[in-house]
Amino acid sequence: MFPKDMDATLQEIDRVMADGGFAIIESPLTIGGIPFEVIRAFVADPGFLDLVVVIDATDGTPSQLRQSYWLVERIARALDQARSRRPLTAVILHNAEAARVPTEEFLRLARVLLVTEVSKVESELAPILPIVLEPSAEVGRDPLEDLLASYSAGADGDRTGGLIEAARRGERGVESGLAKWLDNAFVASGGDDGESKA
Repeated sequence: MFPKDMDATLQEIDRVMADGGFAIIESPLTIGGIPFEVIRAFVADPGFLDLVVVIDATDGTPSQLRQSYWLVERIARALDQARSRRPLTAVILHNAEAARVPTEEFLRLARVLLVTEVSKVESELAPILPIVLEPSAEVGRDPLEDLLASYSAGADGDRTGGLIEAARRGERGVESGLAKWLDNAFVASGGDDGESKA
């Protein structure tokens, strides 16, 4: 990403983060009474603790990279001193043609995401965005219908089907249906009626 693309990139970051449930923090970011000048800072919705700061490294000069590292380091230290449980994520605006960002150094302080192009913002920020599952277009089949189709044929089809239907009424329905099935099977086989014959 080139410095001239900064405004468009920030607008896209704002959109993607808002869609992901993050709220922008008004500048300056203040932690434990210490203000920090960052391009953008976001905090996750209640229930999540993430603090996300956006850092400019588009020039790629050693001086800019060093200042970016020091800024992230100071923010991480301030969070530690404030005994904050917020995990820190540094989103680094980066021009791959200018210089390589020493991510291994930043990773000692925070999770690091590199944003390289406006068109890739959403995919490059994906690791911190909530997963959205699309509703399935296919309506789920009733598993009891599948069981009925498989087991209601044959000599015991009526009894098996009745037992499967009893499952719709829950545990007691199954127990009652099974007890009735066993009673009927016992009577059909001419079992003892409870009276002893001498």
